[in-house]
Amino acid sequence: METDIRGKGLKRLVLFIAAELFMVALFVWFFDPFYQYHSPFFGQAVLNDRDNQMPGTVRNFEYDSVLMGSSVAENFDTDFIDRAYGCKTLKVIRASGSAADLLYYLEMAQEGHELKNVFWCLDIFALNASAETTLEGGDVPRYLHTKSVLDDIPYVYNKEIILEKIPSMLVFSYLGRNTGGNAYNWSEGKTFSAVQAMRAYDRLLVTPDMMLDEVDFSGEIPDISENLSRIRAQLSEHPGTRYRFILPPYSMLWWDSAYVNGQLEKQFYILDRIFSELSAFENAELYFFQSQEDIVCDLDNYMDMVHYSPEINQYMLERMTAGGNVITGENREEALADMRRLAESISREKIFYYYR
Repeated sequence: METDIRGKGLKRLVLFIAAELFMVALFVWFFDPFYQYHSPFFGQAVLNDRDNQMPGTVRNFEYDSVLMGSSVAENFDTDFIDRAYGCKTLKVIRASGSAADLLYYLEMAQEGHELKNVFWCLDIFALNASAETTLEGGDVPRYLHTKSVLDDIPYVYNKEIILEKIPSMLVFSYLGRNTGGNAYNWSEGKTFSAVQAMRAYDRLLVTPDMMLDEVDFSGEIPDISENLSRIRAQLSEHPGTRYRFILPPYSMLWWDSAYVNGQLEKQFYILDRIFSELSAFENAELYFFQSQEDIVCDLDNYMDMVHYSPEINQYMLERMTAGGNVITGENREEALADMRRLAESISREKIFYYYR
């Protein structure tokens, strides 16, 4: 009799634990803050955790266009893009914006979507980054990048997910923060000013003996070539997709730092190859903002050497829709020469205006 009672008690305990585990998994599946299983059942999608939310949104959201780039692309308003181009755009962001990582997401998007447009905020430094993806391994959870649910236990049974991520998602959705066109927007509370920008780089600390000769970057050319080769393959394999490459404006601090560290020729080598190799495709458009002197040389537009205010993001979109700042096979040499003149002017005189 006592054995039967114990057996029934143990059975009830096991059933209770199983029911609890099922309810917890169901709770996480329903709200799904990383969008691993579905888009939101109600309310607005909150996109504020790019590394964890990116794979799920690429797989499970509805869209026909993507906006890709590094953190300098996060403040673009995709609602504006949707109105201007008649599309539905998903923002695809990767810290550092390496070409390999963004191509990984782009290829994932193409598995389940017929893309009308790819808006790519293409960083110069993205092309001399490693041609190998860095999205798996290290601190990046493996389950984010697999379709199997068998490895999702760290997600569905996670105290941080249940007690922090889901509640904050519901609050942000109610308040409309990081929703719609403002996905991943990080500008709130940030200061854009010359004083703030110059904290990232002080030209007066650079003495003549610290100036470096031009570095030998030949060891980086294989990665540059491989990254460009994969981008060209994208353009060739998807002729029905319109690719719009936006080369964003880094501040004159970035350009002077390249000069001081002997890396100016490497940046121009990359620019030259971008211009010559991508402008040849009929389904590609290049928009170049690096030589926009009124932006680049006004440090009040920046919070550091590269990150500019959302007003600059909006300016680029408006110029793009108006057909401005376009690089073609006919004007690419002139555009590169203009950029060289500006870079020389920056390091020779313009960089010192603020320090005076």
